[in-house]
Amino acid sequence: MTDESEAAYEQIQEQVSRGWNTWDTRSVLTQVLLPEALGLIFGLKEYYRGTSLRTAQIGRRTEGAETVTLGRHAYDGSYTETTVSWAGITIRVQTAHVGADLVALVTPTANQQKSGLLTISAAYLWNRPGTVTRTPNHLRAIAGPTLPPAAADPLPPAAADPLSPAGVDERIVDIFATAPHVDDPYVDIDGPYLALELTGAVGVSTGKARSLEEVAELIATASATIGTAESDPIAQHHEIIRDAISWNTIYEPSKSRVITGVSRLWNVGKRGGYALFCWDAFFNALIAAPKSEEVACLNAIEMLRALTPEGFVPNVEQGTGRKTYDGSQPPIGSLTILELYRRFGEQWLLEEAFDALLSWNRWWWRVRRNGDLLCTGSTYFDPEFPSPQDIPRIHQHFGATCESGWDGHPVFDDVPFDQATSLLAAHDVGINSLYVADCEALAEIADILGHTDAATELRERHDTVVRAMETLWDEPSGIYRSRRTDTGLPTERLSTMSFYPLVAGVSTGERTGRMLAEHLLADDGFGGEWILPTSPRHEHIEYKETSYWEGRAWPPVNFLVYLGLLRAGEKEAAAWLAEGSSRLVLKEWNQHRHVHENYSSVHGDACDKPNSEPFQTWGALLSLIALMESGEVTLFDDKRWRP
Repeated sequence: MTDESEAAYEQIQEQVSRGWNTWDTRSVLTQVLLPEALGLIFGLKEYYRGTSLRTAQIGRRTEGAETVTLGRHAYDGSYTETTVSWAGITIRVQTAHVGADLVALVTPTANQQKSGLLTISAAYLWNRPGTVTRTPNHLRAIAGPTLPPAAADPLPPAAADPLSPAGVDERIVDIFATAPHVDDPYVDIDGPYLALELTGAVGVSTGKARSLEEVAELIATASATIGTAESDPIAQHHEIIRDAISWNTIYEPSKSRVITGVSRLWNVGKRGGYALFCWDAFFNALIAAPKSEEVACLNAIEMLRALTPEGFVPNVEQGTGRKTYDGSQPPIGSLTILELYRRFGEQWLLEEAFDALLSWNRWWWRVRRNGDLLCTGSTYFDPEFPSPQDIPRIHQHFGATCESGWDGHPVFDDVPFDQATSLLAAHDVGINSLYVADCEALAEIADILGHTDAATELRERHDTVVRAMETLWDEPSGIYRSRRTDTGLPTERLSTMSFYPLVAGVSTGERTGRMLAEHLLADDGFGGEWILPTSPRHEHIEYKETSYWEGRAWPPVNFLVYLGLLRAGEKEAAAWLAEGSSRLVLKEWNQHRHVHENYSSVHGDACDKPNSEPFQTWGALLSLIALMESGEVTLFDDKRWRP
């Protein structure tokens, strides 16, 4: 990191943190104006029970929860649409930018016998200064003084009054509606609000009053500008990538930054407002890269800034203050940063990332090394305030499996956890393969930056692990597999991690041929219609209902195996996997407009499991594969990946 690289990055954050967008992770119906943090909050009231809906989320599973369909969402928030059904009321909410103003069109498509109310409130979020008042039929918001976040001294008398002209950065935002306010004092809102009968469409606008017809015309123009994919698969894949990133990109106020989470629902509740998961964040950077350099870079950098005092990127950093000080996740950071550099040519990105990436790489070798190969692990630490999420994992078998990215997968069932070393007793085929790729990419970054000693160090480690990975080839079964460190035997079960050596460029042509013919493409292996299962199909007639990973198709696994097939020059197999990935993601997209965390490898559905988030960012990796295969997106297109 240099002063120049840090300044370049801060400029990106400042550029992105502007304007109206769905910045608040707590509700898909809230629009927020940055940098003021003015929230325009849409809600509902129903009259059967007199209850109110203050926030809306996709994926809630509690009784009586709202049902949300997330529609099109421009990267910059210039157009959004979503449909919410709750308590017999269904509304479609569309928003658009008109210069600095926001307009919204709320259209009821189903209603109770007595029409529900649309509620519109405004507030300065995250304890930012400002006031909101209501006149009979509109709201007025006035931003308060702009203060440094750490300012603790009381304001001087003149600046303490938000209406005072002295020392105050005032920005007035007026909020109008096309329907008259209904006087209902029992709406569950603290502070000023408008309550509007949903007997028909309602227009909302900031800046000035606009008629319903004007609002509808502005919305129609914005909708036409963003376009619709209809039934064109390529256009649908572009839409999936755009919407997965845009709906999950939020403002994180504790550090005044924009980030992309894995899903909006995962940020709230026990995670305290946000969650950054390690390899998820780097995948998010790659998903964003085709259309948004800024969002791609900020996701990679923010994850690296979560580096622990021990020098590794944790499995997760979240709003409660929790970090997983016991372990990390697969090291794909250098691959990601190098690819972003190749795409955007920004050397500041390499300078900003290099120190953290090198620290992380060295940590693996120092802490997870057993001989000349790595094992996954979970290092003991004594948290001052143990999180309930840490209790089942710290210095335990489950925690060590989480470091692979495959939490509790049955492939680890026969591998004991060594309390003395804090390691699973197996040289892990997945982690070692990705570590080889990390050393290779980071050495190239070191070359670009002129760090010759680090480049030499990394290539020596790369070569050491590559030589040692020869012991992971299992000739009888014709595939690479993890090998026990206590018995010297291969682990009992296979998984798609056995194809990760292709990503590292380790496998030879003959071995690759066996792996594909006998395992990847075999119907009783990892082949079939809905791909890729994380366990071979012959291992179970029916997969365990309780397993999070077993028997499911996971987008990051498909993506890594696809990269491996590209590198191996296996064009036909790569095309097969791309077609299967496209088929998998489009099934749920066309049925429900969902992009899932994981999918069934038996029937291709994803809503069949409660632990498959319906709008998780990395589901779009399946679309990224399809677009890379079609040539619509150029990532990993140099000679190393496409020989």
